Amino acid sequence: MIFQSHLLSMIVYSFFVCLVLGLIRRNDRKAQLRYGLSLFLIMVGGALIFGWFMFLFI
Repeated sequence: MIFQSHLLSMIVYSFFVCLVLGLIRRNDRKAQLRYGLSLFLIMVGGALIFGWFMFLFI
């Protein structure tokens, strides 16, 4: 499966990484969800900020 958008590929990758890390790093179901969601938001937000920062130097 190849996406046309790098952003969509990054979001799908972030989702699966956060899903696995949430499951293996926390024991409680609520803590897994909170950890996975916060990690997902940090990864996507950080990538957007970094992409915007790189755009300034093009």
